[in-house]
Amino acid sequence: MIKLIIDSGADQNTWFLEKYDFDFLPLSIILDDKQYLDKEEISLKELHYAMKQGKMPSTSQPSPGSIKEKLEKYRKNGDEVIIVSLWKEISGTYQNIQSVLDEYKDTHPEFKVALIDCRSGSVAATLIAIQVAEMIQAGYSFDEISKQAEWNATHLSIYLTVDDLNWLVKGGRLSKTAGFMGAALNVKPIISVNDKELFSENVVRGKKRVYTKLVDKIKTETSDFTEQLYLISHVDQEENAKLVEAQLKEEIPKAKTMIFEFGAVLAAHIGLGGVAVAALNEKPETYIFPH
Repeated sequence: MIKLIIDSGADQNTWFLEKYDFDFLPLSIILDDKQYLDKEEISLKELHYAMKQGKMPSTSQPSPGSIKEKLEKYRKNGDEVIIVSLWKEISGTYQNIQSVLDEYKDTHPEFKVALIDCRSGSVAATLIAIQVAEMIQAGYSFDEISKQAEWNATHLSIYLTVDDLNWLVKGGRLSKTAGFMGAALNVKPIISVNDKELFSENVVRGKKRVYTKLVDKIKTETSDFTEQLYLISHVDQEENAKLVEAQLKEEIPKAKTMIFEFGAVLAAHIGLGGVAVAALNEKPETYIFPH
């Protein structure tokens, strides 16, 4: 059998949990010098509460031992495995998994594992995982699925914004001066990714304007492939995600949309009120519309 594994970089919701068969490799959240496994020892609600109290969480990648334990179960079952992992430019998780897989090449060369770098995170990783899961259900081969997943990872667009610049200041991603000026002017950044880093494409004044800009960006980049699933994610601010969803449906009538919540690991860095939108920017050879 082919098994899908995702890590804490991919967002989940009730629909995703109920529809797909997958395994989860958790990263850890660190609060008050204590370490908690994502979803197993700390919930999103508990994390959001801590953040509202002004606490600044940090994160930690899975240990090589926990990765090996997870993979060993599937190797012994004779399964093939596809892992969708958090972007290697923002987390060491991918490298840790790759190191474990390098050991398997020598000791168990017959064990087939595809490690997919999602090249971002949040709902971009979720989009890749959804197509992997759909292709598994449809009976595609390991090679067909892994090849398509790699292609999808390089043809994704994701844009996000933060509601409170103080989270970027606290995390060392923005200077205190820039954070103060941005807050005073009610300026919100539009953040995207390239091959190496997160970067700010634009700054926009006002919440409604920044959401309009998010939709404009994703509409432009997906203009050749609009009959697909667009995913929206948020950090404890569903009303913000619904504003983006409403604009997206108005601008792209053929689009199907779905709302998720940022997982704990990325929420810890984006901050409360953050919103992201993601979609494929080109039609793939194989695309299964999820229902």
